[in-house]
Amino acid sequence: MTATTPAWELVADHDELASGERKSIFVDDVPALLIRLHDQYFAIEDVCTHDGQPLTDGAIEGGAIECPRHGARFDLQSGKPLCMPATSPVQTFAIKVRPEGIFAAVRTAGFTESTVSSSAQAAPVTEPVPKADGPAPTSPAESTAQNSAEPVEIGDEAIIDALRQVIDPELMVNIVDLGLVYTVNHDHRKAVVEMTLTSPACPAGPQIVQQAKMVIERLEGIDEAQIKLTMSPPWTPDRMTDEARDQLGFF
Repeated sequence: MTATTPAWELVADHDELASGERKSIFVDDVPALLIRLHDQYFAIEDVCTHDGQPLTDGAIEGGAIECPRHGARFDLQSGKPLCMPATSPVQTFAIKVRPEGIFAAVRTAGFTESTVSSSAQAAPVTEPVPKADGPAPTSPAESTAQNSAEPVEIGDEAIIDALRQVIDPELMVNIVDLGLVYTVNHDHRKAVVEMTLTSPACPAGPQIVQQAKMVIERLEGIDEAQIKLTMSPPWTPDRMTDEARDQLGFF
């Protein structure tokens, strides 16, 4: 397998974080947290896979970060969930310490990487190398044949279920039960969702849209999600499900 060189992005200076501190960053346009523990750096996507809420203010202990809302914990190195209610891993990113600063990148196929300590600031930069083990290489034609032989089927209901992970941070109810999702369509591994907000000036709008896009693109069989905002027709409380009404005290 040929190694794919990741796109390294400068995300912090060497002296920017003390041990135990964190910084909000973007890696390949994905919101993430850069965390320093002693002489090690970690980068993990800033979202809880249980309910779509940010991990930004979560407690960090024992090499894991805890979701401040429901207590799900994720391993900082692998992103694996360590306890309920989360069952899906969070994306983590490769870290490299160079003389110029701290760099992060999306982990790509065909290279191995371990978290680099801050003491290696002046060490020579070692480029990613192919994994020595693993399955035998396949030609592009064989790879295409394998992929086409086992297409991933996904229905609109799976996309709707994924959107239930996105919580309106003001009302603390998911956007599906709130009635914010108008239409869901997908074709050729692309999903298009038309949705609205509780008000045109909703301050959480950008966060909701970003999280909706992220949870859909995590689905196997979806490569791209497009979120289209509309205010026509405007949202009204009668669009809520009975569960949402009960949660908000509507009778």
